[in-house]
Amino acid sequence: MKRANVPRSVCFRIVQVLLAGALVVLPAIAAPVVVRAAPTPQVEPAPDPHSHDGTLKAEYDEVMGREADLMRRLEKARTDLWEAATRLNEIQAELEAANLRLLASQGALNEAVDRAEIAAVVADDAEHREVRATERLRRQIVVAYVAGGQDTGTIEALLSASSTDDAAKAMTYSRAVVGDTDALVHDLGRAREIRQAADEAAKDARQQAQTARDEMADVAALIHRGYVDQQKLADEMTVLVQAETQALQEVQSRRFLIESRINSMNRASDGVGMILAHHQQGQPDWSPDLYELTTPLPGRRIGSKFGQRHHPILGITRLHAGGDIGAPAGTPVYAAADGRVIIAEVRGGYGNTVVIDHGASLGTVSAHLSRIDVAVGDQVRRGDQIGLIGSTGLSTGPHLHFETRLRGLPVDPEGVVDWEAEVDYPS
Repeated sequence: MKRANVPRSVCFRIVQVLLAGALVVLPAIAAPVVVRAAPTPQVEPAPDPHSHDGTLKAEYDEVMGREADLMRRLEKARTDLWEAATRLNEIQAELEAANLRLLASQGALNEAVDRAEIAAVVADDAEHREVRATERLRRQIVVAYVAGGQDTGTIEALLSASSTDDAAKAMTYSRAVVGDTDALVHDLGRAREIRQAADEAAKDARQQAQTARDEMADVAALIHRGYVDQQKLADEMTVLVQAETQALQEVQSRRFLIESRINSMNRASDGVGMILAHHQQGQPDWSPDLYELTTPLPGRRIGSKFGQRHHPILGITRLHAGGDIGAPAGTPVYAAADGRVIIAEVRGGYGNTVVIDHGASLGTVSAHLSRIDVAVGDQVRRGDQIGLIGSTGLSTGPHLHFETRLRGLPVDPEGVVDWEAEVDYPS
Protein backbone atom coordinates (compact mmCIF):
# COMPACT_ATOMS: atom_id res chain seq x y z
CA MET A 1 0.00 0.00 0.00
CA LYS A 2 1.36 3.41 -0.99
CA ARG A 3 1.69 5.93 1.80
CA ALA A 4 0.85 9.52 1.04
CA ASN A 5 3.39 12.31 1.58
CA VAL A 6 1.54 14.78 3.79
CA PRO A 7 2.88 18.35 3.50
CA ARG A 8 4.52 19.80 6.63
CA SER A 9 2.07 22.72 6.52
CA VAL A 10 -0.82 20.29 6.76
CA CYS A 11 0.78 18.48 9.68
CA PHE A 12 1.38 21.81 11.43
CA ARG A 13 -2.28 22.72 10.88
CA ILE A 14 -3.43 19.40 12.33
CA VAL A 15 -1.23 19.88 15.39
CA GLN A 16 -2.80 23.34 15.84
CA VAL A 17 -6.27 21.82 15.72
CA LEU A 18 -5.25 19.18 18.27
CA LEU A 19 -3.82 21.79 20.61
CA ALA A 20 -6.99 23.83 20.31
CA GLY A 21 -9.10 20.72 20.92
CA ALA A 22 -7.16 19.93 24.07
CA LEU A 23 -8.40 23.20 25.58
CA VAL A 24 -12.04 22.32 25.01
CA VAL A 25 -13.84 20.60 27.88
CA LEU A 26 -16.16 18.04 26.31
CA PRO A 27 -19.11 16.88 28.43
CA ALA A 28 -19.78 13.17 28.85
CA ILE A 29 -22.63 11.57 26.94
CA ALA A 30 -25.49 10.69 29.21
CA ALA A 31 -26.98 7.92 27.08
CA PRO A 32 -24.78 4.82 26.76
CA VAL A 33 -23.77 3.66 23.32
CA VAL A 34 -25.22 0.26 22.47
CA VAL A 35 -22.53 -2.15 21.24
CA ARG A 36 -23.45 -5.37 19.45
CA ALA A 37 -21.37 -8.45 19.91
CA ALA A 38 -21.38 -9.58 16.29
CA PRO A 39 -21.55 -7.52 13.07
CA THR A 40 -24.97 -7.81 11.52
CA PRO A 41 -25.69 -5.96 8.24
CA GLN A 42 -28.69 -3.62 8.50
CA VAL A 43 -31.45 -3.00 6.04
CA GLU A 44 -32.49 0.60 5.53
CA PRO A 45 -34.12 1.76 8.79
CA ALA A 46 -37.74 2.84 8.97
CA PRO A 47 -38.21 6.56 8.21
CA ASP A 48 -37.54 8.74 11.23
CA PRO A 49 -40.19 11.43 11.82
CA HIS A 50 -37.35 13.97 11.85
CA SER A 51 -35.62 12.62 8.75
CA HIS A 52 -35.69 14.42 5.46
CA ASP A 53 -34.95 12.31 2.36
CA GLY A 54 -35.61 15.37 0.21
CA THR A 55 -39.15 16.08 1.42
CA LEU A 56 -38.14 18.61 4.07
CA LYS A 57 -36.16 20.63 1.55
CA ALA A 58 -39.05 20.39 -0.89
CA GLU A 59 -41.40 21.56 1.85
CA TYR A 60 -39.02 24.37 2.81
CA ASP A 61 -38.59 25.40 -0.83
CA GLU A 62 -42.36 25.34 -1.26
CA VAL A 63 -43.00 27.47 1.81
CA MET A 64 -40.21 29.89 0.86
CA GLY A 65 -41.67 30.19 -2.64
CA ARG A 66 -45.12 30.68 -1.16
CA GLU A 67 -43.77 33.31 1.22
CA ALA A 68 -42.03 35.17 -1.62
CA ASP A 69 -45.21 35.00 -3.73
CA LEU A 70 -47.35 36.27 -0.85
CA MET A 71 -44.89 39.08 -0.16
CA ARG A 72 -45.11 40.14 -3.81
CA ARG A 73 -48.90 39.92 -3.70
CA LEU A 74 -49.05 41.80 -0.41
CA GLU A 75 -46.78 44.51 -1.79
CA LYS A 76 -49.00 44.79 -4.89
CA ALA A 77 -52.15 44.84 -2.74
CA ARG A 78 -50.66 47.58 -0.58
CA THR A 79 -49.69 49.54 -3.69
CA ASP A 80 -53.20 49.09 -5.13
CA LEU A 81 -54.71 50.16 -1.82
CA TRP A 82 -52.52 53.25 -1.74
CA GLU A 83 -53.49 54.10 -5.32
CA ALA A 84 -57.17 53.48 -4.54
CA ALA A 85 -56.97 55.68 -1.43
CA THR A 86 -55.16 58.38 -3.39
CA ARG A 87 -57.76 58.27 -6.15
CA LEU A 88 -60.51 58.28 -3.53
CA ASN A 89 -59.07 61.47 -2.04
CA GLU A 90 -58.89 63.01 -5.52
CA ILE A 91 -62.50 62.07 -6.26
CA GLN A 92 -63.56 63.39 -2.87
CA ALA A 93 -61.90 66.72 -3.70
CA GLU A 94 -63.63 66.71 -7.11
CA LEU A 95 -66.95 65.92 -5.42
CA GLU A 96 -66.51 68.75 -2.93
CA ALA A 97 -65.68 71.16 -5.78
CA ALA A 98 -68.68 69.91 -7.74
CA ASN A 99 -70.95 70.39 -4.74
CA LEU A 100 -69.65 73.94 -4.39
CA ARG A 101 -70.39 74.57 -8.07
CA LEU A 102 -73.81 72.99 -7.57
CA LEU A 103 -74.47 75.35 -4.68
CA ALA A 104 -73.36 78.26 -6.87
CA SER A 105 -75.62 77.16 -9.72
CA GLN A 106 -78.49 76.72 -7.27
CA GLY A 107 -77.82 80.25 -6.06
CA ALA A 108 -77.87 81.47 -9.65
CA LEU A 109 -81.17 79.66 -10.17
CA ASN A 110 -82.60 81.23 -7.03
CA GLU A 111 -81.51 84.66 -8.30
CA ALA A 112 -83.09 83.93 -11.67
CA VAL A 113 -86.31 82.92 -9.93
CA ASP A 114 -86.21 86.14 -7.92
CA ARG A 115 -85.66 88.15 -11.11
CA ALA A 116 -88.47 86.24 -12.76
CA GLU A 117 -90.77 87.14 -9.86
CA ILE A 118 -89.76 90.80 -10.19
CA ALA A 119 -90.30 90.60 -13.93
CA ALA A 120 -93.71 89.05 -13.26
CA VAL A 121 -94.60 92.03 -11.06
CA VAL A 122 -93.40 94.36 -13.79
CA ALA A 123 -95.42 92.41 -16.32
CA ASP A 124 -98.48 92.55 -14.10
CA ASP A 125 -98.05 96.32 -13.75
CA ALA A 126 -97.60 96.66 -17.50
CA GLU A 127 -100.68 94.54 -18.05
CA HIS A 128 -102.70 96.79 -15.73
CA ARG A 129 -101.42 99.83 -17.59
CA GLU A 130 -102.32 98.15 -20.84
CA VAL A 131 -105.84 97.46 -19.57
CA ARG A 132 -106.26 101.05 -18.37
CA ALA A 133 -104.93 102.44 -21.63
CA THR A 134 -107.20 100.18 -23.61
CA GLU A 135 -110.21 101.23 -21.55
CA ARG A 136 -109.42 104.93 -21.96
CA LEU A 137 -108.96 104.51 -25.66
CA ARG A 138 -112.22 102.63 -25.91
CA ARG A 139 -114.07 105.45 -24.10
CA GLN A 140 -112.39 108.03 -26.29
CA ILE A 141 -113.52 106.25 -29.42
CA VAL A 142 -117.07 105.96 -28.08
CA VAL A 143 -117.17 109.65 -27.24
CA ALA A 144 -115.88 110.59 -30.68
CA TYR A 145 -118.33 108.26 -32.35
CA VAL A 146 -121.31 109.58 -30.36
CA ALA A 147 -120.27 113.18 -31.07
CA GLY A 148 -120.28 112.39 -34.79
CA GLY A 149 -116.63 112.61 -35.31
CA GLN A 150 -113.89 114.88 -34.12
CA ASP A 151 -114.43 117.65 -36.71
CA THR A 152 -118.21 117.76 -36.19
CA GLY A 153 -117.81 118.14 -32.46
CA THR A 154 -115.27 120.87 -32.91
CA ILE A 155 -117.39 122.75 -35.37
CA GLU A 156 -120.40 122.46 -33.17
CA ALA A 157 -118.38 123.75 -30.25
CA LEU A 158 -117.19 126.70 -32.26
CA LEU A 159 -120.65 127.44 -33.58
CA SER A 160 -122.16 127.35 -30.13
CA ALA A 161 -119.48 129.58 -28.64
CA SER A 162 -120.97 132.88 -27.37
CA SER A 163 -117.74 134.72 -27.26
CA THR A 164 -114.21 134.69 -28.50
CA ASP A 165 -113.11 133.01 -25.28
CA ASP A 166 -115.53 130.13 -25.78
CA ALA A 167 -114.25 129.54 -29.30
CA ALA A 168 -110.62 129.41 -28.09
CA LYS A 169 -111.61 126.88 -25.44
CA ALA A 170 -113.31 124.69 -28.03
CA MET A 171 -110.15 124.57 -30.22
CA THR A 172 -107.95 123.82 -27.23
CA TYR A 173 -110.21 120.94 -26.18
CA SER A 174 -110.15 119.55 -29.67
CA ARG A 175 -106.34 119.51 -29.70
CA ALA A 176 -106.28 117.91 -26.24
CA VAL A 177 -108.68 115.18 -27.28
CA VAL A 178 -106.58 114.29 -30.32
CA GLY A 179 -103.32 114.39 -28.30
CA ASP A 180 -104.78 112.19 -25.55
CA THR A 181 -105.81 109.59 -28.08
CA ASP A 182 -102.28 109.46 -29.50
CA ALA A 183 -100.84 109.13 -26.01
CA LEU A 184 -103.23 106.35 -25.17
CA VAL A 185 -102.27 104.43 -28.28
CA HIS A 186 -98.55 104.93 -27.51
CA ASP A 187 -98.98 103.87 -23.85
CA LEU A 188 -100.88 100.80 -24.93
CA GLY A 189 -98.14 99.68 -27.31
CA ARG A 190 -95.40 100.44 -24.81
CA ALA A 191 -97.18 98.53 -22.04
CA ARG A 192 -97.56 95.52 -24.30
CA GLU A 193 -93.85 95.63 -25.24
CA ILE A 194 -92.75 95.87 -21.61
CA ARG A 195 -94.94 92.99 -20.54
CA GLN A 196 -93.74 90.76 -23.41
CA ALA A 197 -90.07 91.62 -22.80
CA ALA A 198 -90.41 90.97 -19.08
CA ASP A 199 -92.09 87.64 -19.71
CA GLU A 200 -89.38 86.54 -22.16
CA ALA A 201 -86.49 87.75 -19.98
CA ALA A 202 -87.84 85.98 -16.94
CA LYS A 203 -88.47 82.81 -18.89
CA ASP A 204 -84.98 82.82 -20.48
CA ALA A 205 -83.16 83.57 -17.23
CA ARG A 206 -85.02 80.91 -15.34
CA GLN A 207 -84.50 78.33 -18.11
CA GLN A 208 -80.77 79.03 -18.33
CA ALA A 209 -80.33 78.86 -14.59
CA GLN A 210 -82.36 75.65 -14.38
CA THR A 211 -80.30 74.06 -17.18
CA ALA A 212 -77.02 75.03 -15.52
CA ARG A 213 -78.20 73.73 -12.18
CA ASP A 214 -79.40 70.42 -13.68
CA GLU A 215 -76.13 69.93 -15.53
CA MET A 216 -74.15 70.60 -12.39
CA ALA A 217 -76.38 68.22 -10.44
CA ASP A 218 -75.71 65.52 -13.03
CA VAL A 219 -71.96 66.12 -12.75
CA ALA A 220 -72.11 65.98 -8.96
CA ALA A 221 -74.17 62.78 -9.07
CA LEU A 222 -71.69 61.20 -11.50
CA ILE A 223 -68.74 62.12 -9.30
CA HIS A 224 -70.60 60.81 -6.25
CA ARG A 225 -71.18 57.47 -7.97
CA GLY A 226 -67.47 57.38 -8.79
CA TYR A 227 -66.69 58.14 -5.17
CA VAL A 228 -68.95 55.32 -3.98
CA ASP A 229 -67.35 52.88 -6.44
CA GLN A 230 -63.85 53.99 -5.45
CA GLN A 231 -64.73 53.68 -1.77
CA LYS A 232 -65.93 50.14 -2.44
CA LEU A 233 -62.69 49.37 -4.28
CA ALA A 234 -60.63 50.81 -1.42
CA ASP A 235 -62.60 48.70 1.07
CA GLU A 236 -61.98 45.60 -1.05
CA MET A 237 -58.27 46.45 -1.24
CA THR A 238 -58.20 46.83 2.55
CA VAL A 239 -59.80 43.40 3.00
CA LEU A 240 -57.36 41.94 0.46
CA VAL A 241 -54.37 43.45 2.27
CA GLN A 242 -55.64 42.00 5.55
CA ALA A 243 -56.16 38.57 3.95
CA GLU A 244 -52.74 38.59 2.28
CA THR A 245 -51.12 39.72 5.54
CA GLN A 246 -52.80 36.89 7.44
CA ALA A 247 -51.79 34.36 4.77
CA LEU A 248 -48.21 35.63 4.88
CA GLN A 249 -48.14 35.33 8.67
CA GLU A 250 -49.41 31.75 8.42
CA VAL A 251 -46.78 30.85 5.83
CA GLN A 252 -44.06 32.51 7.89
CA SER A 253 -45.22 30.51 10.93
CA ARG A 254 -44.91 27.40 8.78
CA ARG A 255 -41.43 28.45 7.73
CA PHE A 256 -40.42 29.02 11.35
CA LEU A 257 -41.63 25.51 12.24
CA ILE A 258 -39.67 23.99 9.35
CA GLU A 259 -36.59 25.97 10.31
CA SER A 260 -37.02 24.74 13.88
CA ARG A 261 -37.10 21.17 12.58
CA ILE A 262 -34.01 21.84 10.47
CA ASN A 263 -32.19 23.43 13.41
CA SER A 264 -33.20 20.48 15.60
CA MET A 265 -31.80 18.11 13.00
CA ASN A 266 -28.62 20.18 12.80
CA ARG A 267 -28.22 19.98 16.59
CA ALA A 268 -28.64 16.21 16.38
CA SER A 269 -25.97 16.16 13.69
CA ASP A 270 -23.65 18.31 15.78
CA GLY A 271 -23.91 15.76 18.60
CA VAL A 272 -21.66 13.45 16.55
CA GLY A 273 -18.61 15.40 17.65
CA MET A 274 -19.48 14.97 21.33
CA ILE A 275 -19.97 11.22 20.91
CA LEU A 276 -16.64 10.87 19.12
CA ALA A 277 -14.85 12.91 21.77
CA HIS A 278 -16.40 10.73 24.46
CA HIS A 279 -15.16 7.54 22.79
CA GLN A 280 -11.71 8.94 22.10
CA GLN A 281 -10.92 10.06 25.63
CA GLY A 282 -7.44 8.88 26.53
CA GLN A 283 -6.45 8.04 22.96
CA PRO A 284 -3.10 9.32 21.70
CA ASP A 285 -2.96 12.20 19.28
CA TRP A 286 -3.14 11.33 15.61
CA SER A 287 -0.24 11.93 13.26
CA PRO A 288 0.11 11.06 9.57
CA ASP A 289 2.72 8.34 10.23
CA LEU A 290 0.36 6.27 12.40
CA TYR A 291 -1.99 5.22 9.60
CA GLU A 292 -3.57 6.75 6.55
CA LEU A 293 -7.11 7.39 5.45
CA THR A 294 -8.13 6.46 1.91
CA THR A 295 -11.07 7.53 -0.22
CA PRO A 296 -14.48 6.12 0.72
CA LEU A 297 -15.52 6.34 -2.95
CA PRO A 298 -12.88 5.04 -5.37
CA GLY A 299 -12.18 7.30 -8.30
CA ARG A 300 -14.14 10.24 -6.94
CA ARG A 301 -13.08 13.46 -5.27
CA ILE A 302 -14.73 16.13 -3.14
CA GLY A 303 -16.90 18.60 -5.02
CA SER A 304 -18.33 20.88 -2.33
CA LYS A 305 -15.39 21.49 -0.01
CA PHE A 306 -14.87 21.99 3.72
CA GLY A 307 -15.35 25.49 5.13
CA GLN A 308 -17.91 28.29 5.34
CA ARG A 309 -20.65 27.65 2.83
CA HIS A 310 -24.08 28.92 1.84
CA HIS A 311 -26.57 26.45 3.29
CA PRO A 312 -28.55 24.94 0.40
CA ILE A 313 -31.80 24.83 2.39
CA LEU A 314 -31.70 27.56 5.01
CA GLY A 315 -29.95 30.00 2.70
CA ILE A 316 -27.49 31.08 5.41
CA THR A 317 -23.71 30.89 5.63
CA ARG A 318 -22.44 28.25 8.05
CA LEU A 319 -19.56 25.81 8.46
CA HIS A 320 -19.61 22.90 6.05
CA ALA A 321 -17.90 20.41 8.37
CA GLY A 322 -16.81 17.99 5.63
CA GLY A 323 -16.71 17.46 1.90
CA ASP A 324 -19.48 16.36 -0.46
CA ILE A 325 -18.63 13.65 -2.99
CA GLY A 326 -21.14 13.24 -5.79
CA ALA A 327 -22.18 9.75 -6.90
CA PRO A 328 -25.34 7.99 -8.14
CA ALA A 329 -27.76 6.66 -5.55
CA GLY A 330 -26.88 3.10 -4.56
CA THR A 331 -23.12 3.49 -5.11
CA PRO A 332 -21.19 1.52 -2.39
CA VAL A 333 -19.44 3.52 0.34
CA TYR A 334 -16.32 2.02 1.98
CA ALA A 335 -14.51 2.42 5.27
CA ALA A 336 -11.58 4.82 4.90
CA ALA A 337 -9.46 2.94 7.50
CA ASP A 338 -9.71 0.23 10.13
CA GLY A 339 -11.84 1.06 13.12
CA ARG A 340 -14.93 0.48 15.22
CA VAL A 341 -18.47 1.66 14.34
CA ILE A 342 -19.83 3.90 17.11
CA ILE A 343 -22.89 5.33 15.28
CA ALA A 344 -25.01 3.56 12.68
CA GLU A 345 -28.41 5.23 12.64
CA VAL A 346 -30.52 8.12 11.46
CA ARG A 347 -28.76 11.21 12.77
CA GLY A 348 -30.71 14.46 12.34
CA GLY A 349 -29.74 16.39 9.25
CA TYR A 350 -27.13 13.77 8.39
CA GLY A 351 -29.86 11.23 7.68
CA ASN A 352 -28.56 7.65 7.69
CA THR A 353 -25.10 8.00 9.21
CA VAL A 354 -22.11 5.79 9.96
CA VAL A 355 -19.43 7.10 12.33
CA ILE A 356 -16.19 5.12 12.74
CA ASP A 357 -13.60 5.61 15.46
CA HIS A 358 -10.26 4.80 13.79
CA GLY A 359 -8.20 5.29 16.95
CA ALA A 360 -5.52 7.86 17.73
CA SER A 361 -8.24 10.50 18.13
CA LEU A 362 -9.32 10.32 14.45
CA GLY A 363 -12.83 9.50 13.31
CA THR A 364 -14.82 9.64 10.06
CA VAL A 365 -18.46 10.43 9.35
CA SER A 366 -20.34 9.13 6.30
CA ALA A 367 -23.79 10.75 5.96
CA HIS A 368 -26.92 10.87 3.78
CA LEU A 369 -26.68 7.12 3.06
CA SER A 370 -29.65 5.37 1.51
CA ARG A 371 -28.72 2.16 3.39
CA ILE A 372 -26.53 1.29 6.38
CA ASP A 373 -24.59 -2.00 6.08
CA VAL A 374 -22.90 -2.03 9.51
CA ALA A 375 -24.00 -1.87 13.13
CA VAL A 376 -22.78 -0.17 16.27
CA GLY A 377 -19.79 -2.11 17.70
CA ASP A 378 -18.73 -3.61 14.37
CA GLN A 379 -15.00 -3.78 13.74
CA VAL A 380 -14.39 -2.80 10.11
CA ARG A 381 -11.30 -2.86 7.93
CA ARG A 382 -10.24 -0.43 5.27
CA GLY A 383 -12.31 -1.06 2.11
CA ASP A 384 -15.23 -2.78 3.89
CA GLN A 385 -18.62 -1.64 2.53
CA ILE A 386 -20.48 0.35 5.15
CA GLY A 387 -23.49 1.57 3.16
CA LEU A 388 -24.89 2.98 -0.09
CA ILE A 389 -25.04 6.50 -1.48
CA GLY A 390 -28.35 8.23 -0.86
CA SER A 391 -30.03 11.57 -0.12
CA THR A 392 -31.44 11.22 3.39
CA GLY A 393 -31.46 13.97 5.99
CA LEU A 394 -30.91 17.57 4.92
CA SER A 395 -29.76 16.67 1.45
CA THR A 396 -30.40 18.20 -1.94
CA GLY A 397 -29.59 15.07 -3.95
CA PRO A 398 -27.64 11.78 -3.91
CA HIS A 399 -24.11 12.27 -2.56
CA LEU A 400 -21.82 11.31 0.29
CA HIS A 401 -21.14 13.86 2.99
CA PHE A 402 -17.76 12.76 4.37
CA GLU A 403 -16.10 14.22 7.46
CA THR A 404 -12.80 13.71 9.25
CA ARG A 405 -12.77 14.65 12.95
CA LEU A 406 -9.98 14.89 15.53
CA ARG A 407 -11.37 14.40 19.06
CA GLY A 408 -14.75 15.32 17.62
CA LEU A 409 -13.60 18.54 15.99
CA PRO A 410 -14.02 18.67 12.19
CA VAL A 411 -10.90 19.13 10.05
CA ASP A 412 -10.60 19.46 6.28
CA PRO A 413 -10.54 15.93 4.80
CA GLU A 414 -8.51 17.23 1.86
CA GLY A 415 -5.46 17.46 4.16
CA VAL A 416 -6.00 14.10 5.88
CA VAL A 417 -7.15 11.61 3.21
CA ASP A 418 -4.77 10.08 0.66
CA TRP A 419 -7.07 10.24 -2.34
CA GLU A 420 -4.59 8.48 -4.63
CA ALA A 421 -3.82 5.52 -2.36
CA GLU A 422 -4.41 2.07 -3.84
CA VAL A 423 -6.94 0.02 -1.90
CA ASP A 424 -8.24 -3.45 -2.62
CA TYR A 425 -11.95 -2.77 -2.56
CA PRO A 426 -14.39 -5.68 -2.88
CA SER A 427 -15.46 -6.21 -6.49
